[in-house]
Amino acid sequence: MTTETSAGSAAISIEPGGRKASIALVDRQGNILQREETKTLWGRPASATLEPYVRAIETMLAFAATEGYHICGLGVSIPGTLDATASRPLIVPTLPSLSGFPLCEFLQTRFGLPVSLHVDVDAALLAEAQFHSGAKRLLFLNMNAVLGAALLLDGRLQRMDGPYLGHTCHLPVTVGAGGTRCGCGKRGCINTLISLDAIQKMVQRAQRRDEESSLLQRLGRREAFSPQLLAEEAARGDRVALQVYAEIGRWLGAALDKYIALLAPEVCILGGGILTASESVFDQLRAALLTQSSQAGEAVEIVPARLGDDAVLIGAALPLFSTELSSRTKAEQPVQQKRRQQQKRRPRIALHHADDLSGDEVGLGASLLADALQSQQLRQGNA
Repeated sequence: MTTETSAGSAAISIEPGGRKASIALVDRQGNILQREETKTLWGRPASATLEPYVRAIETMLAFAATEGYHICGLGVSIPGTLDATASRPLIVPTLPSLSGFPLCEFLQTRFGLPVSLHVDVDAALLAEAQFHSGAKRLLFLNMNAVLGAALLLDGRLQRMDGPYLGHTCHLPVTVGAGGTRCGCGKRGCINTLISLDAIQKMVQRAQRRDEESSLLQRLGRREAFSPQLLAEEAARGDRVALQVYAEIGRWLGAALDKYIALLAPEVCILGGGILTASESVFDQLRAALLTQSSQAGEAVEIVPARLGDDAVLIGAALPLFSTELSSRTKAEQPVQQKRRQQQKRRPRIALHHADDLSGDEVGLGASLLADALQSQQLRQGNA
């Protein structure tokens, strides 16, 4: 697959997860052309864990060939931290066998294609940034099991070295010895306050208070707790669900004040099932954020993410198209230089009224005309 085809270029995105992985064919406009899911073999060595992914990639390559797409590379997003220097995952809690594994090298050797590796929240921001091309500073907060954050400055992702050092979600929001200890070893990080685990603890406290709530009644009937369930009950006006969202707005607003002061984003994009489960809930949450944050309303625009779960797959693919264009430009440079050298070696003759023109302005057209005139003179001499 090294030649350009009529269908154009596409990239294959891989999004590994603890239970399953998503593989998608993405075009340069960010459209998902084809997708499939495959199981994750958890608890196996890295090569065994990756084997279902490899088979899915091979299937996607075969589909792309049938449809006439040129594959410019593989984009991989990981739910963890990245050692960007070595192009390998650093820590992947849900897939520990991939921690420290030379993933890029493995895939490049297997498929002979360029590989780009991203943290999942960074990939999502690259995709969402397409809708905010006028903004130079974008902050993305994505809340699912934990709160993930990514920052884009002048079109470039701001990556941090190490799993916690300087990470946006490990800025202290509260001060003091109280509170749950974060995985980074400190207290007061936003992840300890509005993660899925923290939200479930809020609900459990309401259960102990024996509050009247349809949310608690559904949980009492052993219905599984989920962001969708919480948002559904909040949209219905359930008291406990609304209290939870008010608490989320309180802490997220406090965090936004710090983020705005330190990072000065123009736009803050909120994503994830908890924050964007419904339009009405998001509007309530945004109102709470504007109340809690003294700077949000005037300094930064707060908007919902648009691409949902597709953002990670799309964002992991997009950098490959820029790399492809750069590679083509570099490949064309030697050809262009050779042509220029050949043009310089061509003999030139004086042209009428050429005294006012520089050699550069005469250019290729003059060289071709000189060749034509010389050929005509030779023919006349032979006659």
